[in-house]
Amino acid sequence: MRALFRAGRDATLLAVGQALTTTVLALLTAIASLAGVALAPAPGLGTLPVAGTVVGTLLMIYPAAVLMERVGRRIGFATKAVLGISAGMACAAAMCQRNFALLTAGSLLFGMFAAFGQYFRFAALETSRQAEKQVAALSMITAAGAAGGVLGPYIADRAPQALPYLPPFAAAYVAAAVLCAALAVSQGFLSPTLGRGGVGQATTRRAGRRDLGPGFYRASLICATSYAVMTLSMVAAPLSMSTCGLGGTLSNLVLQVHFAAMYLPSLAHGWLLTRMPVERLVNLGIAVSTASCVVALLPAQSLNTYLIELELSGLGWNLMFNGGTLLLARTYPPHARTLAQGVNSLLVYGANVAAALSAGAGMAFYGWAVLNAVGLPLLFGVWIAIRRGPSSA
Repeated sequence: MRALFRAGRDATLLAVGQALTTTVLALLTAIASLAGVALAPAPGLGTLPVAGTVVGTLLMIYPAAVLMERVGRRIGFATKAVLGISAGMACAAAMCQRNFALLTAGSLLFGMFAAFGQYFRFAALETSRQAEKQVAALSMITAAGAAGGVLGPYIADRAPQALPYLPPFAAAYVAAAVLCAALAVSQGFLSPTLGRGGVGQATTRRAGRRDLGPGFYRASLICATSYAVMTLSMVAAPLSMSTCGLGGTLSNLVLQVHFAAMYLPSLAHGWLLTRMPVERLVNLGIAVSTASCVVALLPAQSLNTYLIELELSGLGWNLMFNGGTLLLARTYPPHARTLAQGVNSLLVYGANVAAALSAGAGMAFYGWAVLNAVGLPLLFGVWIAIRRGPSSA
C-alpha cells in the first residue's frame, strides 16, 4: 500500500482519468441499448448505436497510439475528452430531436473516446523508470476502474431526476458529457512530456514487425485471453441467471462483486510482486480463471455459485491482464513503443469484442457450462506459451 503513495502526481492524475472514463463507459452500458431501441425506426436496428461504438473503437484504437506518440499523453487524453463531450451532447440532442442517425453518430464518437482508454495502462508505465513505481502506478490506475462499476449505473439512474425536463436518456448523456469535461480538466495537469520525452521516448528509427518478437506475442496472448475468458462469463452471466430465476437485482449484485474483483485486487500487486516474479503472478491468474470455469461446470447453479464464479473470473482477469501488461513492457525497444502498444490494444479489444458477440449465441445454443468450458483450452494455451520461454525480448 505504501508504494501507492510513491506512485507520483502523473499516476494519480491518470487514475482520476481512468475512474472518470470507466464511469462514462459503465453509464453507457446501462443506457445505450435502451436508448437505441427507443429511437430505432425498426426493431432490428435497436442495437445499431451499440455497434457504432464498437466500430468507433476499432477505427480509433491504433490512430490513438500514433497521435499520443506525436503529441504526448496530456494532449492525447484531452482529445479523448473532447470526443466524449461531443458524443454526449450529440446523443443528448438526438434524444431530444428523436434523431436515430444522430444517436448512431454520437455513439460512434463514444467508441473513439473509448479507444484512448486502452492507453492509461501504458501511460502508467511511463510515469517512472523505477520498477516499483511502475507497478504502483499500474496498480493505482487499474484499481481506479472500480469507480465506474459503482458510479456509472448510479448516475444513469439519478440523472433524469436532476434534469426532469429532458426526454428519457437525454439527461444521462448530458451527465456523460459533464464527466468528460471533468476528464479534460484533470488530464490537463499531466506533465507535457509524458509519453513524448523521458521514459520510453521514441527515436527516429522506424519500427517494423521484426521488433515485435515472440515475447511480445506471448504477453499479448496473456492480455487478450484474459479479456476473452472474463468477457464470456461476464456477458453471459445475467442471461444464465435469468434462466435460473435469479435475474434483476440478484444479477446486478453478482456483477457488482465481479467488477470489485476485477479492479480492487490491483492494490495488492506491489506486495505480491515482492514475493513472486511477474510470470508467477500470471500463472496464479490462470489458475484462478480456470477455477472459475470449473465451478461453472457444476450441474446445480445457485446464487452462491454465480457469486464465486464471477468473483474468480474478475480476480483471474486482474492478475493475468496486469501481469501481461508488465511483461509486455519488456518486449519491445523504445522506437517500437507505438507499434507495440497499438497492436496489443487491437488484439485485446478484438478478443473482447469476439467474446462479447459470442456470448449470446453461446448461451442460446450450448448453455452456461459449455460457454465457460471454452475458456479452459484458451487458458491452457496461455500456460503452455509462458512455459515455452520468457516474455522479455
